[in-house]
Amino acid sequence: MEDTLSEDAELADLKPAGVLTYVLGYDDLLACASSAMPALGPNVQSLEIRRTSGETPPRFAEGAVLIPDRYVSGRHALIERRGVVDIVRDLGSKHGTLVSGERLAPGEERVLHDGDWLEVGHSFLCYRRIDARLALQQAACLGPTRTLSPEFARIAMELEQVAGTRQPILLLGETGTGKEVAARYVHDKSGRSGPFVAVDCGAIPEHLVESELFGHRRGAFTGATEERQGRLRSAEGGTLFLDEIGNMSESAQARLLRVVQDREVIPVGADKGVRVDVRWIAATNTDLFAKEARFRADLRERLAGYTAILPPLRRRREDLGILTSHILEKAAVSKASITRAAARILFGGPLEGNVRELERVLVRIAVLADGHPMDTPHLPVTMTGDLQDPLAGPVPATRPPPTSSGKHRCPSREQLVAVLERAGGIQRDAARLLGVHERQLARWMDVLGLPRARSGH
Repeated sequence: MEDTLSEDAELADLKPAGVLTYVLGYDDLLACASSAMPALGPNVQSLEIRRTSGETPPRFAEGAVLIPDRYVSGRHALIERRGVVDIVRDLGSKHGTLVSGERLAPGEERVLHDGDWLEVGHSFLCYRRIDARLALQQAACLGPTRTLSPEFARIAMELEQVAGTRQPILLLGETGTGKEVAARYVHDKSGRSGPFVAVDCGAIPEHLVESELFGHRRGAFTGATEERQGRLRSAEGGTLFLDEIGNMSESAQARLLRVVQDREVIPVGADKGVRVDVRWIAATNTDLFAKEARFRADLRERLAGYTAILPPLRRRREDLGILTSHILEKAAVSKASITRAAARILFGGPLEGNVRELERVLVRIAVLADGHPMDTPHLPVTMTGDLQDPLAGPVPATRPPPTSSGKHRCPSREQLVAVLERAGGIQRDAARLLGVHERQLARWMDVLGLPRARSGH
């Protein structure tokens, strides 16, 4: 009997955990008060979101998430576990509860899905539904910031473990996910005395790749008026980071394979090799393991001693608060706030350019806002619509009326098609680009005779 109870407890622990993270407050983007709450599971069955007074950071106490936000109600919303799913219910809050851009009516319930974001008052929260064991992962430092993402924190921990070895590392992930930050982190933790040398393989003309990487002798080719050491030898005793290695030509791949195997480089025009001692870290936003990938399998296997796939920012929204405050502080912004409408578009959108896009947009809108709250007019048109501002024109009689806020007007058929294409056909992402509820987008599509897209749920 005791064995059965023990097995049941172990199985309960393996059920997905629901992790709610306070990400940021709209009224002070520099506060950096991000914090993860206890995971919903066998030990925590519910989390009530309430307002608290004072200047204390958001915290968990007595079964409640306490947020010092005057727009959060005394009893705002409740998240509770029912079976294996987590349900959110608005408790009749004054300013409402939004789930991934959709407002809940008072008393309305919604099943939460992994990656959903919540807006309560002027606060942005993130919900993750992840493996219970992964939910135990603590926050970790990675370069100049820390991460609250369990997946990213685990990668940071593993990178630290392999940093002191000679094992090559292959970093995979979309553009802007922080591959160079991760590579520098490994170098800093490695204890190697040499420099960190980064090479953008996609930015070097194909006919110069070998000269840039391996160096050349004087007179080796037309224009070689002096000897060049090359990037590889300049990283002696340190780390060579080969970014976008998937863009390297086949001939350069063959030369690089020989260097990785023999730890010896032969400069262009030379007949004798030079021994090298470098730590290899390669990165790419292409799938080198795909059958159609034009990349040497033997070189890939040499470089993939440890392989990490860095998650895109839309899969780790819990880090948006930490990243936002870091970016604004680095840009010497002393005061920053954002309206709810702009926050929903920026922080709730697809963020296809990941951290790089977030940094570009934040710096832009902070400058344009000039100390005032950042608002939708400050956002780039790629986020709010096309250059003609599809939401600003008059509403023809054949289109649906504006939403209750009076701010959203139906775009033209052509404009809506363009937005759907930009969102990859995913209805939820298209709604986020437009800054409207998914249900509002669906009504517009019906009126304009467009077939329903994928919901993205």
